[in-house]
Amino acid sequence: MAVHTKLMEEILTSEEAQKIIDFVSPVYGNSYVALKLFQSIGLALDEINSFPDDFIDQIMIQTATWSLDHWEEQYGLYPESGWSMEQRRKNLMENLGHRFNNPKKIENVLEVLTGHNVQIEENIEKNTFQVFVMGYVRDLKPVTDFVDKVKPAHLSYKIKMSELIEADVWIYTGICLSEHEFYRIEVE
Repeated sequence: MAVHTKLMEEILTSEEAQKIIDFVSPVYGNSYVALKLFQSIGLALDEINSFPDDFIDQIMIQTATWSLDHWEEQYGLYPESGWSMEQRRKNLMENLGHRFNNPKKIENVLEVLTGHNVQIEENIEKNTFQVFVMGYVRDLKPVTDFVDKVKPAHLSYKIKMSELIEADVWIYTGICLSEHEFYRIEVE
């Protein structure tokens, strides 16, 4: 700040507000209303300037503060009232392993739901995977509800079922031999 007034020192606590005052006429250094306006604009700019660094902290559970509510909602966790941020972070970290983030975990749950072996084949088409149920399932709604809930939003899927029916089939084949004689007839 080029020109300092006592009123400016009292009102302008924001770093950005102190920069703003350098770009306006010195006459505003004694204007209570203008300085309050510069201070409020400066506070908003301070918050904008700090947001990128703060946002980086929020994408990691270990450093998250205000985003803990969003993390807990994402994982379906509801902390006890009165838990500290550290307890909430610890609870989130412990429950991360319970997500269905790989095909084998999804297969295991689907096998329980269907009662049949299940295989998941990834990348059958662009952004598509296939759920192959090795048996007949009358109602696929629980399967589709579960897959819709746990699959990444950008993926689509196909479900195929196959019923293997085993049967004993006896085939009797017979071989018949016959003899053919050729007669040659000569005509005179």
